[in-house]
Amino acid sequence: MQSPTSTAQGLSGSLFGAYTLPTFKFQPRRESVDWRRISALDVDRVARELDVAALQENIAGVTFCNLDREVCGRCGQPVDPVLLKVLRLAQLSIEYLLHCQDCLSTSVAQLEARLQASLGQQERGQQELGRQADELKGVREESRRRRKMISALQQLLLQTGAHSYHTCHLCDKTFMNATFLRGHIQRRHAGMVEGGKQRKQEQPVEEVLEELRAKLKWTQGELEAQREAERQRQLQEAEIIRQRETEAKKEFDEWKEKERAKLYGEIDKLKKLFWDEFKSVANQNSTLEEVPNLKDFSEFFS
Repeated sequence: MQSPTSTAQGLSGSLFGAYTLPTFKFQPRRESVDWRRISALDVDRVARELDVAALQENIAGVTFCNLDREVCGRCGQPVDPVLLKVLRLAQLSIEYLLHCQDCLSTSVAQLEARLQASLGQQERGQQELGRQADELKGVREESRRRRKMISALQQLLLQTGAHSYHTCHLCDKTFMNATFLRGHIQRRHAGMVEGGKQRKQEQPVEEVLEELRAKLKWTQGELEAQREAERQRQLQEAEIIRQRETEAKKEFDEWKEKERAKLYGEIDKLKKLFWDEFKSVANQNSTLEEVPNLKDFSEFFS
């Protein structure tokens, strides 16, 4: 039989977990026994019908009553000490079980509170997940829209081509149209443009003409060089085409000669085969007079 201390430790370890049992102390017995109430109670009926309500009504009176001064109603003698000891042990056991019942009720209430808190936290987590899912969906839609926009811009840039850009001749910057280029020159290179205009105005007419002649000559030289390069390229392409045609014709002639030689070889083989066959037939029928001379057949196949 386990002691109350080991029972309390078992309950504290297995049922209560992290919950701490309140301090337990047996209460003194000061109440008197209500003999009339106990006499009116049918114990057999309570056990047969499992009348827990009747037990709850009488459990406090039985547990906390004082039996030390009780005497027998018939003989007036005090209660047997051994029987009294058994009754007191039963009272202490019931009191301890009531204490355990209170602890269990408290633990159940605390666990229910924790369960409700966990359910609330789970619901808030699900709401947060739903909100984040909606945000993620919106971000994906925005990303898809921006990708389409970037793709459209790339297609537009590819369609416009590199020649549509306008490069500043005074720096390395490029612009989408001539308006932006003129604005850039007016903002960034206004002094250089005005100085260039003044220098051009100050130059003599002869120097300007000489410069134009030099530029024209250089341009003509570039055009001649490009024409010569184009002519050389065309000549090279024509030579390559002629060589390819010659090689193709040569290969065709070689193939034709091979096929002709192959055909003649097949014809010679057939002639030899027929000649051998006729020769064999002539040897087998040499006794017959109707067989023509083999020399005639040889002349026929020669």
